[in-house]
Amino acid sequence: MAKSSKLDDLMSIIAQAPTAATPKEMPKATTKTASTSKRPKVSVPAALPAATGSRGRFSSIYLNPEDQRILREFSVWFAGQGRKINDTLIIRAALRAAKPGGTFLAAYDEATLSDRRFKKK
Repeated sequence: MAKSSKLDDLMSIIAQAPTAATPKEMPKATTKTASTSKRPKVSVPAALPAATGSRGRFSSIYLNPEDQRILREFSVWFAGQGRKINDTLIIRAALRAAKPGGTFLAAYDEATLSDRRFKKK
């Protein structure tokens, strides 16, 4: 029966109206804000202008071992030029350097020979 009396006591406490102050009556904190502190004002440089396009789109491509070897060769070459590079930048640079024409068509034909999605003729 001791449990029943404890339960009754707890239920009566819960049923009582709250006696704590409401949030409207709470005193405001007295912490210093950035505008009232005695720190020297530092000018923040303006953000760089946004790129002309939106963020890139996720793209997953399969690279066979030969393509990966070519990417490594470009990475080594760029490192020799003092440039930090990654695979995405190499591919983007290659896309910008490629021009439609006979050379590009020959490279396409060579790539299709190693692509398993295309049937060999």
